[in-house]
This record gives sequence, C-alpha cells and structure tokens, in this order.
Amino acid sequence: METTRKEATSMALTRGFDPFAEMLSLRDAMNRLLEQSFVRPGSSLFGAGPRMIPLDVLETEQGYRLVALLPGVKPEDIELLAHEHSLTIKARYHGSEEGESQQGTWLLREIGSGTVERTLTFERPIEASKIEARYENGRLTISVPLSEGSRPRRISVRTATPVSAGATP
Repeated sequence: METTRKEATSMALTRGFDPFAEMLSLRDAMNRLLEQSFVRPGSSLFGAGPRMIPLDVLETEQGYRLVALLPGVKPEDIELLAHEHSLTIKARYHGSEEGESQQGTWLLREIGSGTVERTLTFERPIEASKIEARYENGRLTISVPLSEGSRPRRISVRTATPVSAGATP
C-alpha cells in the first residue's frame, strides 16, 4: 500500500502544470470560434481580404532567382523596383468592373481589383541594371545578380620564395 502512495506522488510531480499547453488550447478554441463566425481572421469585411504575392527565392553564387505567382495579371501591370539591397514587386489586379452591365444579381463576389506589393531585402547588394524578368502563365521569374563587389572571389595562394641563409628577409 505504501508503494502505491509513493507512485501516485511521483506521477503528480512529474506531470506538473504547463501554462503554455493551456494557452495553445485556448488559442485553438478561439480560432475555431472565429472560423465559424461571419468574420474570419485575416479577411476584410468587404472582399477576400489582403492579398500577398507568394514567392520562392533561391540563392546562388551569382545572385538570386525568384518565382512569384501572379495569376490573372497582365505583364504591363507588373512593376519591379530595385535599389541596392532590395527588390519591390508591384502588380495591379483587374477584377469585374463596376461599370459592366450585368444581367443578374451577384450571389458571391470574391474577385476584386487592386494593387499588391511585396518588398524583399537581400543580405548582399544586387546589380539593379542586370536584373531580368520573364512572365509566363501567371508565373513571374526574376534573375537578380549580385553586384560584382559582393560576389565571392577565389584567391590563389602562392608559395613563398625561400630565404637564403645569408640574406635578410
């Protein structure tokens, strides 16, 4: 009987109280409550909410390669701005125009129009004049070369000339 009492005590001591676990469950409960309500987190009351440009960024020895998804955007509505360590991508979406004559009542209208923008800051300076961009099937591929001064350089090491016994270095 005595050993059972000790085991129960040690189990209670090892479990303890974890306030972070309790906070996470409260957070999950709040998220579920908001998801079930009319207003969802991250969305605005009038439309699908703020848009963000999804990106993939690959770093190489020569620079960076970016792929941005911009479906439904025309190439002439895309603007790239580069400066030293940063690159900004701006795009304008054109949804259904308000002036269009519609023969019915909208039941759902999530395709809006507007502008999206995303700025990336790189650790090393980039060569703005050599940036190349290609847009195809909603994918914008950007090659961002590093400036010559920030690229790694291989330095060759030469052997030292041996000093003769009587000469001073």
